[in-house]
Amino acid sequence: MGETGTSVWLSGVRTLLDRLEATQGAAIESLAIAGCDAITAGGIAHVAGTGHSAIVPLEAFHRAGGLAAMNPLWDAATLPPTGAPQATLLERDPARGRAAVDAAKIKRGELLIVVSQSGINGAPVETAIAGAEAGAVVGAFVSLPHSTGLTSRHPSGKTLAEVASIVVDTGVPRGDALLPRPDGSSALAASTMLFTAAWYLFLERLLARLDEARVETPIWKSSNAPGGDEWNARYVARYADRIAGLRSDRT
Repeated sequence: MGETGTSVWLSGVRTLLDRLEATQGAAIESLAIAGCDAITAGGIAHVAGTGHSAIVPLEAFHRAGGLAAMNPLWDAATLPPTGAPQATLLERDPARGRAAVDAAKIKRGELLIVVSQSGINGAPVETAIAGAEAGAVVGAFVSLPHSTGLTSRHPSGKTLAEVASIVVDTGVPRGDALLPRPDGSSALAASTMLFTAAWYLFLERLLARLDEARVETPIWKSSNAPGGDEWNARYVARYADRIAGLRSDRT
């Protein structure tokens, strides 16, 4: 807590959330339109992230209250618990990003959202490039204050914000953390909160668009609530051919 008993982190996150809502509505609405178009046409939406940005694909997938037509793109080797030093290096490798898109078999007209705090690593930038080549509408959740002015680690020299067609800027400061420390470091990251908020603002608008279009919204129920397994089984059956994580034979 600060000297007044106010949390620096909570105050900072509230400010960033207010900014997100006030300034990023048009971009979020554009993503919702693209997602609605994809699902109305019988397709799905895809969400990609490496490192801690993978929290958004995780939150988007098979989540109570979430939309079943969501496919998470991730590479376990780029997640810190599998080995942080190696994961840090691998999320800089463009080949990992392209492999994720190839495995997803994205169809023309579908939506792909790529999530990255800095927007400079090779894997997320390549995911966006490969997704666009596959014909997807490519959106990005990224921090422009972090990304702007940094050198991209992608061979093209471009950042995620430069290759995506729709950009949601979280506004999280460079370095991610909100609490300056006496040794010159900073603590208490904010990107997870802002990415999650951006995701749910998008999902709320997507559901509104689907309702306006009178398109069914396949929503997951909690598997720990009565009837949840039976409710969800129909959506598993519907989407298992497109979403690998729904297939029981996946190893």
